[in-house]
Amino acid sequence: MNFMLLRSGHTRCLCVILITSLVLPGCVWTTERHDKMELGVDPQVSALAGSASYKDTIGSKASYQGIAPLRVRGIGIVVGLGDRGTTTCPRNVYERLLQNLNRHYNFSSSVVGTKDISPERLISDKDTAVVLVRGEIPPAATVGDRFDILVSAWPGTETTSLRGGRLYTTNLEIYRQVSPNQSISGQTVGRAAGPLFLNPFSGDNSATKTNELEGLILGGGLVTQDRRIRLVLFDPSYQMARRIQDQINAFAPGTRKIAAAESPSYVKLTVPPAYRDDTGHFLNLIQTLYLSRDPKRAAVRTRALAQELVAPNTPHGRIALALEAIGPTVLPALDELYKHPEEHVRFYAAATGLRLDDHVAGDVMIREAEDPNGKFRLQAIRALGATRGMGSATMALRRLLDDADPRVQTEAYEALVERHDPSIDSTPVGGDNFHLDVIPTSRPAFIYVKRRIERRIALFGKDLMVSPPVVYLAPDGSLTASARPGDEHLALIRTVVATGDASPAVPGPLRLPELIKLLGNDADVDYNGNVTGMSVKYGGVVRLLYHLCQNGAIDANFVLETANVLDLFGPLERKGRPESEIGS
Repeated sequence: MNFMLLRSGHTRCLCVILITSLVLPGCVWTTERHDKMELGVDPQVSALAGSASYKDTIGSKASYQGIAPLRVRGIGIVVGLGDRGTTTCPRNVYERLLQNLNRHYNFSSSVVGTKDISPERLISDKDTAVVLVRGEIPPAATVGDRFDILVSAWPGTETTSLRGGRLYTTNLEIYRQVSPNQSISGQTVGRAAGPLFLNPFSGDNSATKTNELEGLILGGGLVTQDRRIRLVLFDPSYQMARRIQDQINAFAPGTRKIAAAESPSYVKLTVPPAYRDDTGHFLNLIQTLYLSRDPKRAAVRTRALAQELVAPNTPHGRIALALEAIGPTVLPALDELYKHPEEHVRFYAAATGLRLDDHVAGDVMIREAEDPNGKFRLQAIRALGATRGMGSATMALRRLLDDADPRVQTEAYEALVERHDPSIDSTPVGGDNFHLDVIPTSRPAFIYVKRRIERRIALFGKDLMVSPPVVYLAPDGSLTASARPGDEHLALIRTVVATGDASPAVPGPLRLPELIKLLGNDADVDYNGNVTGMSVKYGGVVRLLYHLCQNGAIDANFVLETANVLDLFGPLERKGRPESEIGS
């Protein structure tokens, strides 16, 4: 994982940010987006032709259709904009917007808030804006998967800003662009909703730019229909299609067959439940399945693959997959490779062994993850995070939370969050606003902010505090924080930007976890009249934390998550263009 580290008063960049990312002063961002579900471990067929990991495999006979990102879009409405929205709606989208609102909301109930409201009134309110909602459903996504959403104010309307808004539930349809000004919509395959996240760092210097008419919803997209996946045979043959079907079903036996030969050209594939959280790995694994079931030939292939794994310029990732596809009979060969002097051999052998539930492989992978000079540390941490039922892996990940390298710390944190490990003290803040995670560590403190899929703020360090003096005004004027030297509290003032109405000064704690909870929780007071929440959105809290770190009021680095894939078997290349699947 790559990082942006910002220390009080100066900037240190160890990262590149993807094109749709937030820009911070002094940093260059050129990286393109990568996704965990990208596929295609094999570079080019010509480079694999001589490898035992390719010969007589399903991948040598067929390739996938349906593994490019799927573009989807919808028409929606954003609420909570004060007077920055629009009272107008283009005639060509008005009826569709009405249908969408009536489909998802009961306007005679308290779901919307007041009984006399109507969708027509909602659309014409200055507090709302008509928006275009877009996203890309990842390859091989299944029902329930989440993805990020881009929301844009509809062109030609008078909306001035989407900051602070929330998207009402919107259907997402596949579509195909047939000309610059015309497209064809298809079936509904997802929906989107949630609070918008706009660049919280605007106004720090002239290099920082924000488009107030666009915002992200992190993890705001929800897949409602499995994506179709098919293997397309290079040379159509019903006999070969049946052979591929039978091999896949034998590999993943169950009451429901996951492969079906639809024709001499296609084999339909369904991801089994056991691999729903690891779809990319499953599909890559299928391509390395051998078409022969002869145990003697499997033994010969195991020896050939083991020899190739030792060589420096062979496709190590695919070889590891091919060994895994053969099954537990390869473990004796792997046991010898665990002790090999070359680091890449140990890593790929252990990666295969872990997938085959070999605890010896777990010990090898732990050593790779804990080696401060290791080239595969981050990949090893991810491999350990993917294991289940291996207590030694959990303990190793917990130890790595205290590593000297912040990249290692955050990768271990991500793995433990995914495992729902109780060592991460996690608190939901403000309903669906964000999660606050506290990770005590003796290493230099830093604040880690996620900006993909989910909203999380992680505090690495012990007893993180705000040290006055503090003078802060949010770029949009929605939040003021101040404190003089020696003050025991911050003075926090929340302002409604649309009306200019401001709250009385609220005393804010100097202990960082309590301050973040007060800011992010829903606006409310307790029985004693104490304010318990100020409804500051995720982006607003992140912006304040960045400012406090930048100006020395918090003695910690500021780390913004960047998009990078360190797949278990190395980086994966996107193949092909985004698909439309209109006819699916």
